Amino acid sequence: MENSKNNICAIVAIGDNFEIGYNGDLIWHIKEDLKRFKSLTMCHPVIMGRKTRDSLPKALPGRTNIVITRNPEYTASDSLIAHSLTEAIEIAKNSEGSEKIFIIGGGQIYEDAFPLLDSLEITHVYDTPKETDTYFPKVTLDDWVLTEKSEIFETPDGLKYDFESLSRKKTKP
Repeated sequence: MENSKNNICAIVAIGDNFEIGYNGDLIWHIKEDLKRFKSLTMCHPVIMGRKTRDSLPKALPGRTNIVITRNPEYTASDSLIAHSLTEAIEIAKNSEGSEKIFIIGGGQIYEDAFPLLDSLEITHVYDTPKETDTYFPKVTLDDWVLTEKSEIFETPDGLKYDFESLSRKKTKP
């Protein structure tokens, strides 16, 4: 589904084997990654699953927060509620900043959205965590083009990471 008006982008921090989470939480808390996340998503709609929303203290300010849940009773006064990914994307398309729509997790939402993504913003953490239970879909350069890659940075405790931007290769009609 290619849409020239709205770029659907997943933003995620992944390990060497596409690990993204454990026990409902992020594996890594890298200050620069969180700053980049805020900078890239600010003023754009963000789509997340209910568990991701519940893990946040409040809705992300400066962004339209859209939560996907199967629970018809679920409410969050500071977020819009959708009951499917399709519905969430439609809400996002009608929101301020919709030229770029960010998918921010969790694992099931990333998996469901993966075929619809136009771009990826990845923080690649050069780590293989011992404890993980949530993964991002496998990304290969067969389907994606690396458009930007930062230098490798290191946290004060020695964790190495970089920032990568990728675009989906356009398929011929």
